[in-house]
Amino acid sequence: MDISKLLNIAKGIPLDKLKTDEGLKEVIRELSKKGGKNLSDAELNNYVSQFKKLAKTENAGSLMEQLTKKGVSQSDLNNLKKRFKK
Repeated sequence: MDISKLLNIAKGIPLDKLKTDEGLKEVIRELSKKGGKNLSDAELNNYVSQFKKLAKTENAGSLMEQLTKKGVSQSDLNNLKKRFKK
């Protein structure tokens, strides 16, 4: 799945769902189904805790750095930056 598809999916997530554990679980469950994977409750809880930790400790710059380390191309990163500035 390319970055633009992921960003379009992310735009469709209501922000209020990201504020509660139940909302996060619902969003993560939906995303995993779109990716063709069914998560166990333990996996789901793990992803929720990872998201909450990331939301508290990371900023845009550190996330871009992590994406670079994971192999995201510079052109995709530039496209992300442009979309965030809109």
